[in-house]
Amino acid sequence: MKIPKNGSSMISFITTFTIAYVAICFLLFIFQRQMIYFPTSEVSVPGVAHTVLDTGEVRIKVWILNPGKEKALIYFGGNAENVAYNIDDFGTLFDDRTVYLVNYRGYGGSSGSPHEEGFYSDALFVYDHFMKQHTALCVMGRSIGASVATYLTSKRGVEKLILVTPFDSAVNVGKKIYWFFPMGLILKERLDSAGRAAKITTDTLIIVAANDRIISYEHTHNLAQAFTKTRVEVVTLSDTGHNTVHLHPDYKKIIAAFLR
Repeated sequence: MKIPKNGSSMISFITTFTIAYVAICFLLFIFQRQMIYFPTSEVSVPGVAHTVLDTGEVRIKVWILNPGKEKALIYFGGNAENVAYNIDDFGTLFDDRTVYLVNYRGYGGSSGSPHEEGFYSDALFVYDHFMKQHTALCVMGRSIGASVATYLTSKRGVEKLILVTPFDSAVNVGKKIYWFFPMGLILKERLDSAGRAAKITTDTLIIVAANDRIISYEHTHNLAQAFTKTRVEVVTLSDTGHNTVHLHPDYKKIIAAFLR
């Protein structure tokens, strides 16, 4: 049977579309880490102590502020955030405790390449190494760092947990941005904070940027709702965005009050 000309064109279009769609899905799968992680360069900060921890797989550079305090705080930064730029602010804000600013693998002088499971195993190693020196340890994570902080808190004893502009999971964020593609099947870097929240019993502070254009409020709200075994304080800071939330005049006050 002869296929009408317009029918042949339709078949050709569907075939081309299907091939292109599958190819894009494949590329999203292959290059997802390059699309998710944005490593920072190493910087030099004279007069500020740091150490390099050898995990046996990678070497992790950690800045150390206010050494020798009884209590401590570990900070996991946002994507593309060089944690060294927090040195001045954090040294003052957390002057009653030692602060450890962690450079993820592949970031800021740490070796290796970034990936989710590596971030998690490094976080456990950092915690286990430094906890021996302190009576209590708090954890703080910003954006993608909130996923690392949430994972660590679900696995170890943490005094208090601070999450800044966090999201529920990379899959949910990806579904909203790339709604046309099956992100639940594509993403192996899942960063599923909401899936771990129910295991956490640590008092938690969540700071939201009112005008966040990168992580919409629904993703932060979903995460907050997933905590079922602990007290969660959610604070929204007006006139701030994902990358400017720390500039709000109440940002430091809220964190300091929560840690008291």
